[in-house]
Amino acid sequence: MAQDVHCPTCGAPLHIRNRFVTTVTCEFCGSVSLVDGARLDPTGRSVTAVQVPSPLYLDATGRIGSRSFRVLGRLVYEYDGGFWTEWFLEVDGNRRVWMVEDEGAFSLLQIQPRVVPPPFDDITVGQTIQLGDLSVFVNEVDEATIVGAEGQLGAGLLPGEAIRYVDGTAGDNEISIEYGEKEVEVFVGRPIPRESVQIDDETY
Repeated sequence: MAQDVHCPTCGAPLHIRNRFVTTVTCEFCGSVSLVDGARLDPTGRSVTAVQVPSPLYLDATGRIGSRSFRVLGRLVYEYDGGFWTEWFLEVDGNRRVWMVEDEGAFSLLQIQPRVVPPPFDDITVGQTIQLGDLSVFVNEVDEATIVGAEGQLGAGLLPGEAIRYVDGTAGDNEISIEYGEKEVEVFVGRPIPRESVQIDDETY
């Protein structure tokens, strides 16, 4: 359910679009706040909008196959190999999905809140780990920092946070585990063809 609130740092009006939004970045002052019922709780962090080339942008609408979407927010991660972007999407008006964009390739991932992964220090590349019913082959174990953010997000990880992450595969599924300072998030999804992402023309 959408709601209108005010930034606790600068007082600017903000419109929270989706009931799954847990974190809001103010487009006016850049402050980061947590959604706490009908109010915002400031985190003391601020963000910048790091520009990484992409056909997507904040508030873009379009279709992924037969499903409609709207971009609510994004996180930009920096690691030794460069950057990747995670877009927070509202799909068909009532679902939340993350779209990962890395080197021009797209994947759709959904958070798995009830899946508990092994400790990060127990995981190595080439290992197979068990995540619920999935046997996951680990192909990457590394660290990254969230260096940019904008819009509204449904994540427990905050801009400016350093994370450790594990990427792997389970059959046709892509698996990503992000170990943050306070939370661990598990995502399961699949790659999607770039041509299946259709973005509406901007209207002015």
